[in-house]
Amino acid sequence: MLFVPLRLPPATRRDAKSVGFTLHEADPGEPPLPAEPGVWGVIWTVGGLVWLVVTCSTLFWMLPWAGIMMDGQYVATTAAHAVQHALVFLLAAVAYRAAIALGWPQAPLARVRVVLINTLLALIVVIWAVVAVALVSGYVDGRFREMRDMLNSMPDFLWHIDPWAEPLRFFLPPYGFGLCAIALVMVSRRQHREALRAAELARAYAAARMTMLSAQLQPHFLFNSLHAAMGLIDGSPQQASLMLARLGDFLRHALETSHSPWVDVATELAGVESYLAVQQTRFSDRLNIAIDASPQTLDLYVPSLLLQPLAENAIEHGRTEGGGPTLQVRVVVAIIGERLCIAIHNSHPRLSADLSPADYGRGLANVSLRLRAAYGGDAQLVVGPDGEGGTTATLDLPARRSAGSVPPS
Repeated sequence: MLFVPLRLPPATRRDAKSVGFTLHEADPGEPPLPAEPGVWGVIWTVGGLVWLVVTCSTLFWMLPWAGIMMDGQYVATTAAHAVQHALVFLLAAVAYRAAIALGWPQAPLARVRVVLINTLLALIVVIWAVVAVALVSGYVDGRFREMRDMLNSMPDFLWHIDPWAEPLRFFLPPYGFGLCAIALVMVSRRQHREALRAAELARAYAAARMTMLSAQLQPHFLFNSLHAAMGLIDGSPQQASLMLARLGDFLRHALETSHSPWVDVATELAGVESYLAVQQTRFSDRLNIAIDASPQTLDLYVPSLLLQPLAENAIEHGRTEGGGPTLQVRVVVAIIGERLCIAIHNSHPRLSADLSPADYGRGLANVSLRLRAAYGGDAQLVVGPDGEGGTTATLDLPARRSAGSVPPS
């Protein structure tokens, strides 16, 4: 009889189990969802940047005429115009907030109402720009007489079209650009957040599905093992007792790893070792087992209880009643070309060709479903003849270094 258990340092096995407990609660590899974008923060940053660019361009363009009389109208100084643009932006920020609150409804009549309200808000900002230039002419430049003249001319400004041309040209475009930029940032950030939320929901769904599929294995395996132990009670009570003790070890492992749908390879192999120990007790010298795992694979993550149904399949289909040849079962885990490759061999029987998914039994079908839930299409299970005789079940998996990966859509 040859039984080669997996050799893991005690600290490694203990750390692997602790990871299995904590991943369900919080996975440090998963970034938290970003907070809902603050409307005022976007208005001050994005809208303020737009107005700053417009203000600098306007001040540079009007620099030759700053502080002089032109066509009977006083042109405010550069400093006064800077204060004017700051005052206008403060009111524009309030208008932006109101516009964002209105949104963009689906109903056509509601959209017309939103357009009319936004047009009114833009006109209020333009009117305030005219009032602001009068105020800064007096309180910044000290031209109080010109300030009074401009304020007294406001009724004519409101009821005649010609005076609107200059304020509309200077203040309507930056207001519109600022509103569009703010809306674009708000929409893009909200879409990004929704995409992250959808990905999180997909990951949670996949995790729940993997956990459900894993749970389906435990009653099936438990029934088979208890049935085998009952058969040993009369003829070999000591062997039955040992088998039940090892069955308890495996069930303890299954309960511990049920906290997360993902475990590292070290923990998964420890569970396979517990399962194979049960079978070793059951079949004694008719079963030889070996586990060979490269150290580079132990920190990678796989779905929990992924290998147990493959090992069970290798034993149940390979064993023979009576005095048949000893069954050799070997588990090999390695990294090949940046992929995690796991192979479970048995020495007999040898399949004539690869199994199709339609030929899978409960265990293989369960593994196939969990691979789809965990990796999307980026994983493969092949069960077929081995070059040295017997049958091999081969898993070709991505080398995942965290348990927080979302399956591809």
